[in-house]
Amino acid sequence: MPPTMDDLSTIDHEDVLAEVEKRTGHVLDRSRAHYSRYNGTAGFPTSAGTWLRLAWVRPGAFSAQSWTGLEASVALHGIPRPEWIAGATWYDHGREVVWRADEMSRASAPALSPNGTIDRDPGLTDTWWSDLRTALGTLARYETGRVCVQQSHLSQRIAEVYGDQVDTTVSEWACAHGDVGYANLTASPLTILDWEDWGMAPVGWDAACLWSASLAVPTLADRVLAEFADVLDTRAGRLSRLLLCANVTRAHRRTGKAGPLTPAMEATAPTLLTALA
Repeated sequence: MPPTMDDLSTIDHEDVLAEVEKRTGHVLDRSRAHYSRYNGTAGFPTSAGTWLRLAWVRPGAFSAQSWTGLEASVALHGIPRPEWIAGATWYDHGREVVWRADEMSRASAPALSPNGTIDRDPGLTDTWWSDLRTALGTLARYETGRVCVQQSHLSQRIAEVYGDQVDTTVSEWACAHGDVGYANLTASPLTILDWEDWGMAPVGWDAACLWSASLAVPTLADRVLAEFADVLDTRAGRLSRLLLCANVTRAHRRTGKAGPLTPAMEATAPTLLTALA
């Protein structure tokens, strides 16, 4: 794999880590670093028993939504999530990027998967499912000016794949995490990770994301549908699932390559279109 800023493990960035340590006063445990291969982020345990998330952005691609999500999440109470402690930002003239280091409390258990999907049933307890329903229900009642999923995006993407078969107007909105998948969930106890993009979304969006992430294990996907039927069986919930189906089909058409979720998504879409008609 060629060196790239999208995977910091492939490039020399010791100077950046030294700057993080200078600004936080904590030593990073490089031996237990977690690097994303795709979005240029990295995470490190610290000598203070906390977790440090490192990210970068090109100045011309700055998004206040994701850039401030972690610190904005301090407004959310009663939800099992890491507690944001402090953040630091600085401009790197040599790389022409802005770095951001966020320190937060460390989850007591690892994520259920290194990526968003899962290929086996993790055997989650009834208590875990109840705790997740309660957490997402609590989150949904918050009011915020942050936007996670825009109406224009949902309508455009669905129309691009399925035409004008259905009215895509969403009338029910709620606060959502935005990326509920198994890379952002822990078990024993439940913690919901990565709060960069939380904000308003169609009712059922978080449950729809979890359903999508579960499709490789049909019994698990069915469990999600049953546990969150109250939101997934709404019009907004069906539109959320249809948007996810559209995203997968669009990628299939663009690349000519079917992903592991493509068959299940393309089999589900006609049922959703019929229900929404």
